[in-house]
Amino acid sequence: MKVAVLGSTGLVGKNVLKILARLDQVSAVFCPVRTEPDLSSLGILEGSSKFEFKKVNFEQINNWGASGSNGFEGCEAVVCCLGTTLKQAGNKKAQEKVDLRLPLSLAAIAKKQGVKHFLCVSAMGANSKSPFFYNRLKGMLEEGLTMMDFESLTLIRPSLLLGKHKDKRFGEELMQKIFGNRTALVPAHWRPVPAETVAAHLCASLLKPPTDHVCATDGVKGKRIVYNRVLAQTELTDF
Repeated sequence: MKVAVLGSTGLVGKNVLKILARLDQVSAVFCPVRTEPDLSSLGILEGSSKFEFKKVNFEQINNWGASGSNGFEGCEAVVCCLGTTLKQAGNKKAQEKVDLRLPLSLAAIAKKQGVKHFLCVSAMGANSKSPFFYNRLKGMLEEGLTMMDFESLTLIRPSLLLGKHKDKRFGEELMQKIFGNRTALVPAHWRPVPAETVAAHLCASLLKPPTDHVCATDGVKGKRIVYNRVLAQTELTDF
């Protein structure tokens, strides 16, 4: 199958690429990016030929989507790992663009191209009515994706992500300093989870889309939400 990965240079996205490189079921991976990564620095040697990176001006994403040829042609699934922090974005408007508007715009383009399965990294506590700005953004994102009526929709809701970020993130750094390798002391609902675990669940759902699954929260068929308590209790050896 052909797959597209959005946010492929981020913490979760990089781990998704590592897994896809090893999957025989995946023959081609399309990655729209601002700057092309060095796959060898990610430890990706075998399977690197299946990746196609395309430099895209995300400021003009609507024009790109209207061009007719945008890389989503023939894709069965799109994995979205886009996201930023308020500090990195600079202000709420800029963060909203990255965490909400850009993913929805790209999802709409993918839907138009016939993509059947959309997989997205959301956040624990995602709720469009949340008093917290970030959770509200993710809740609005989930609602928008649900309304697009993909044949299958996978939403991953992690707590704090463990791993080496490109930017310093106070929450993740504090949790790692406090608990180190003892994160099991934190209740599963809030426990920080490795980015590798999130990537593994994305790829597992990629291979087994929730086509016939009925979401318990809203009754939508084909929609699966993977909660943090599931992520926290997952061993990578399970995959």
